[in-house]
Formats: sequence, C-alpha cells, structure tokens
Amino acid sequence: MELTAAGRPFIYFPLRHHFEQNFHVRHRLERYGAGLCMDYAEAEPERIAAAIVDQLSRVPVYRPVRSDGALRAAELIAEVL
Repeated sequence: MELTAAGRPFIYFPLRHHFEQNFHVRHRLERYGAGLCMDYAEAEPERIAAAIVDQLSRVPVYRPVRSDGALRAAELIAEVL
C-alpha cells in the first residue's frame, strides 16, 4: 500500500499458495487500481522486462489512500476509555 499511497507504478508477484496475498491484498490493490499482478511461474524475463517498461511509461491514477488511520484508532480507543 505504500507504493499505492505514494502514487508509484509497480509490479508484484504474490506467493503461489499464500491466501492473503492472492485474495485480500490483490483485491485491495485492484480496488485502488494499483500495481500489476504477475505470476512468477509464468513470468519469463522478456515478459517481466516488458511489464517494467509499461509500468514506468504510465502515469498512475490510483484512488487516494486514507492517511488518518492513527487518528481514527485513537478516537475509537478514547471512546472506550
């Protein structure tokens, strides 16, 4: 999410059998329109190189990432105290 918040283009390779990376993280990044997901087992050097060139040549337009998480958490905790 740091790359998404910073508006940087990126490629990511989720671990094959890692549930969180393949479902939760991927779904979240797709919601933000961020990153390019690639399958490591199927990624040949030429495909990776082409994807890098493609990502570096585009201007990312991601949904904004909220940056007030600590404030929101403090407010919720304060309500309980």
